[in-house]
Amino acid sequence: MSNIPSISDSVRALLEGQLSRRKFMHRMGALGFAASTGSLLAEVVLARDAAGSNVDARPLGNLTGGELMAEFLSDWDVNYVFGLGGSEEVGFLDALVDKPELQYILAIHESAVVAMADGYAKSCGKTAFVNLHSVAGASYALGQMVNSFKDRTPLVITVGRQSTDIRGSNAFLEAVNLHMLPGSYSRWNWDVLTSDSIPEVLRRAFLISRLPPSGPTFLTFSKDLWEETVAAAEIIPPARSTVDVSLRADGKIIRALADKLIAAKFPLLIAGHELSRYGGTEHLLALAELLGASVMSDVPASHSPIVFPTTHANYGGHFGLDPNPSDDYDLFWSIGGTMFTLFRRPSTPLVRSGATIIHTSVDGKQIGRNYPVDLAAVGRSDLILADVLEEVRSRELPSLRIEKRRRVLAEGHEARSKRLSERASAVWDQAPIAPERLAVELNQRLASDALVVCELATSDLYVWQYLDFAVGTPGRRHITSSGGCLGWGTGAAIGAKIGQPDKAVALLVGDGSFQFGVQALWSAARYKVPVAIVIWNNNAYQANRRALHNYGKRAAASGKYIGCYLGSPEIDNVQIARGYGLQGERVDDPDRLGEAIDRCLASVQTGRAYVLDVSIATRFGGADSVWHDEFSL
Repeated sequence: MSNIPSISDSVRALLEGQLSRRKFMHRMGALGFAASTGSLLAEVVLARDAAGSNVDARPLGNLTGGELMAEFLSDWDVNYVFGLGGSEEVGFLDALVDKPELQYILAIHESAVVAMADGYAKSCGKTAFVNLHSVAGASYALGQMVNSFKDRTPLVITVGRQSTDIRGSNAFLEAVNLHMLPGSYSRWNWDVLTSDSIPEVLRRAFLISRLPPSGPTFLTFSKDLWEETVAAAEIIPPARSTVDVSLRADGKIIRALADKLIAAKFPLLIAGHELSRYGGTEHLLALAELLGASVMSDVPASHSPIVFPTTHANYGGHFGLDPNPSDDYDLFWSIGGTMFTLFRRPSTPLVRSGATIIHTSVDGKQIGRNYPVDLAAVGRSDLILADVLEEVRSRELPSLRIEKRRRVLAEGHEARSKRLSERASAVWDQAPIAPERLAVELNQRLASDALVVCELATSDLYVWQYLDFAVGTPGRRHITSSGGCLGWGTGAAIGAKIGQPDKAVALLVGDGSFQFGVQALWSAARYKVPVAIVIWNNNAYQANRRALHNYGKRAAASGKYIGCYLGSPEIDNVQIARGYGLQGERVDDPDRLGEAIDRCLASVQTGRAYVLDVSIATRFGGADSVWHDEFSL
């Protein structure tokens, strides 16, 4: 062995490019190191070179791959593992036995697992960690992965698969290219190749999931990689993988944007979904007050969270749903929105002709995608708004024009509030219960700083119109999903409460959506997660019936709406809740609604989730139809 260069000489040659990784590993083998150890040494050396110096990395050895993964999660301040494991994941699950700081949150369906992780990440801002079982678990979870990707929620999703020694033999639960299952609905897909690379792959997955525009990453692990012993490895701390994502627009762009805002006859500002993630509402509010500018939420189909104070005089409702505060607006600025997410192609442009169009977002793929823009920039909503506000404050402003706009906005806001109040009064005593009344009664009773999780397909507009959001500090917060894959709400509300245990959490969910995610109730019962679950029950897939009716052909003429009515048999949601170990009640009488909500919230105060099933009136064309496609054997 005297002719074989030393380890230090080999390391130097590797770093200087004089020795390939393959030859380095060959030398390590000649010096008596196992192949896996030689590979690990090469990884460590190259990682140190790339990072500069990993003196603060934590070295580990003689751990299984599963134990190494558990150690990584502890070092990276992961508190919860949202999971539903199986036979492939035993090496990781076993490693959690002696890791009480890693709380395993079990659900009895993978859709609920990912929904809980999504709600957790949205509520507290941390990257959520998910562990699923094989192609079966990943397939069941795919719909919620789509939601998380559309919402840009940072998740790291890990999935077990068959051992490397049997892959390729059509073994049970084997899936070819399992790591590619999410396709375009993941920011990064990877099949982990060696057990000693687990810390580095996890580090990369966490990093990529958080980089703007963020979203889920998806990793698959062969069963044996979690079970075999890793001779040596090291965990690079999260501080060494922190990236500055201060996406600030150039000063020239900020000045140009301020110029256009000040020169505008009537500026219209659209508060997009990115404000919920990155913030900036306080700057938007100050800018709107300073300029007398109208602020609206994004188009209804975007299902963006409401982030601007809904009781403020400058708030005008939803663009495309509520009347514009001025039909003469000449500047349109989409701040962190998609511009636009729509149900169908509009017959006329959404933005009025002649208006200056500005679009800012962290997602460069969205800017100018559907609309040509006059000014655009990639940047975070909070930073761009702060810079624009500072620039506008330094300018001389057209005070008379601003004061006139303020009067117009105040009058428009008051008129909108009056219209909504009159509409609610007109249907107040209606039975079944009017959704307007349900929204008003909830608004009066929910905590002013509650997290309100919404999964409503056709009743969401009543939440938008009658619930107060973002009012005061910190204000009531609106959490929703734009992906369109049903079953998100119940799990998301549970995850949101886990992420913000000191906040009241209420779920507002449609009866159809509730059935898609009902298994999450079991997790709420097991972990005693106190969430108020309010079902808006119209006994129908009302969105489907509305679409069929609007189509205007045979269904509309005959009143036969295929696959829409959910009565016969009517679903007993209260009994379902009791079957999962929770309490609940059904309310049909509008005069008993308020006290029923009070009982629901009082029960939640004792630490247990409660299901309130509210019978609400049907809406839209064909609302009275109870026809259903009967078939009996």
